Parts: sequence; C-alpha cells; structure tokens
Amino acid sequence: MEFALVAIAFYLLLAGTIEIGRMITTSQIVQNAARVAARELALMPLPATMTFQEALNCPSVREKIYDPAKLCVPILESTTSYTDAWPVVNRMLLPLMVRGEVGGQTYLHYPGAVVDPDGPGELTVMVPHVVNRNASGAENIRWVPVLEEVWSDHSDPLSGAFSLSGHGPEYGLVSLRVNCPYQATTMTAYEPQDISTETPNNVPILAQDNAVTQANSPGGALLGTTNQIGSYAGQYGLGKFYALTKEVRPFRRLVSGQAIFRREVFASGNSCP
Repeated sequence: MEFALVAIAFYLLLAGTIEIGRMITTSQIVQNAARVAARELALMPLPATMTFQEALNCPSVREKIYDPAKLCVPILESTTSYTDAWPVVNRMLLPLMVRGEVGGQTYLHYPGAVVDPDGPGELTVMVPHVVNRNASGAENIRWVPVLEEVWSDHSDPLSGAFSLSGHGPEYGLVSLRVNCPYQATTMTAYEPQDISTETPNNVPILAQDNAVTQANSPGGALLGTTNQIGSYAGQYGLGKFYALTKEVRPFRRLVSGQAIFRREVFASGNSCP
C-alpha cells in the first residue's frame, strides 16, 4: 500500500532525472559540434564569394568537416572502425545517433526523419520542427536540416553572412546552427493546459502521422522507420509510445547549438578545392 502511494511520484522523479540528463547531454553535444563546425569552416580555404550551401556541397568539406550522407548508415560489423574515418562534425554527433529499421535493414541514424534525397542510394536525415498543433493535436511541421546557416532570409542564399558578396548586414562570417529533435524515452507529451481554468491537463498528444501537415518539403522521399514504437519511430520521426491502449507522442523539444566565427582563410578562384 505504501509503495502504491509513492510509486507515481517515484516514477516521475526517476523519469525526470533521466530525461533532464539526456537533454543536457544532447545540448552539450550539439553546441560543441556547432562550435567545431564553425571553426573548421572558417579555416577551410574556400572561395570568398561562395555561399554557405555551396560550401557544404564541396568535396573537401564533406570529406573533412561534415557529410549529410553520414547521418544514416547501415549497421555493419565494421561500423566502429568505419566511423573513425568520418568527418569531424559527424563523429561529434555520433553519440546522439539511434538504431532504426529502414526497408528491412537496420540503420544507425541521427534523430529525425530518414530521407532519400536522390532516389535509392545515399540517405540523410531531416529534423521536424513542430510549428503548431491543430485542435485534435495533429502537428504542423517545418523541415530544417541538421546543420544550417543562421540567416535573415532563407529564400535568398546571399542574405547570409558567409559569402563576401552577400548583401546582408554582415559578411565574411561562419554563422551556423546544429539542430537535434530531442524526444523523451520515458515521458509522454501532453496538450497545453488552458490557463483560463484550474482543471489539470491530462490529455496526451496522440500519435497521428496520417494527419501531419508539412510547411515545406524535406527534399526527398520520407522513408521513415518500420519500428512500431520508439522515440523516433514513424514516417516523420515524431515517435510513438503506447500508454493505456493509446498511441501517444513522446515529450519533445528542438535543441539547437549556435556558433559564429570570422572566416580567416580564402581560396583563389571560384571552384571547390
């Protein structure tokens, strides 16, 4: 009887301790990765007029600093030795990666939704940012990349500060953000409480992938994972738990780390090294 009375409070304390610890760890990893990515890009000899996205597509950057194709890889016997040769930012993000099944094969992938941008072949991951939810709790999401430039107008690449030929308020800066959709493994997400009433909110957010709307394109086919439950299960990587016969969403927050470095090295010409 005594345990039954304290079990709920004990579980909440235990789950909260676990999730706060995981969230702090996630925040530290993405912040360190952002700092290293900005510093390494600032020291990479790239053309002065190149945009940030063009820089990320450079073979030298993908080989040494960051490769989006390394965000989702099949799990092989030699996975550990294979990851030792990854670009530096991918290696820093490795502790955040999770296991999931895509097309019947087990993959190691970054948290989020698995995307096939160019048909069968290289897979990558896009991060779902929940903008809002409708009255029934279904999410409206905006897709953001794992590593993106911080800029004023996302429809205009030259509004960023990376290129010296940009027309933004600043130029010659590596200003970037690393995004990670932190989602709990032990706690469910609940609908916001109506502050106009004193009634406690006990309505969990239901997992409704078929009702999700997208504000933009993820840039390819959403493959999703075949896991029926899990923190990042489902087509959109929003997760699904079972709670009292209901399929519900895990508690989630979009964790981001930002860093800014002044570009110090430039390459002659207009092509990638």
